[in-house]
Amino acid sequence: MIISGKNVQNIAKLYGEQTKVTKAGKTPGSSPVQKQDEVILSSQAQDFAALLQKAQNMTEVRQDRVTELSQRISSGNYQVASKDIAEKLLGR
Repeated sequence: MIISGKNVQNIAKLYGEQTKVTKAGKTPGSSPVQKQDEVILSSQAQDFAALLQKAQNMTEVRQDRVTELSQRISSGNYQVASKDIAEKLLGR
């Protein structure tokens, strides 16, 4: 694109007309309307926030138990009876 003197003049003219319209549209003594920010969360986000709050309020993790089980799993010494798994799955 080549910018010549004529193009610059046209742009300046349009800019001048635009600022005249903007200034003329304002009424004396009027202040701009200020909008307040608003956040609307979906129901899923609200549910997630509630669950997150519950998780944050839970008692601390028993780190000693986690470490023990991690070591048993890593070494291959962690055994769980299939009957116990089935009962937990069925909710008994």
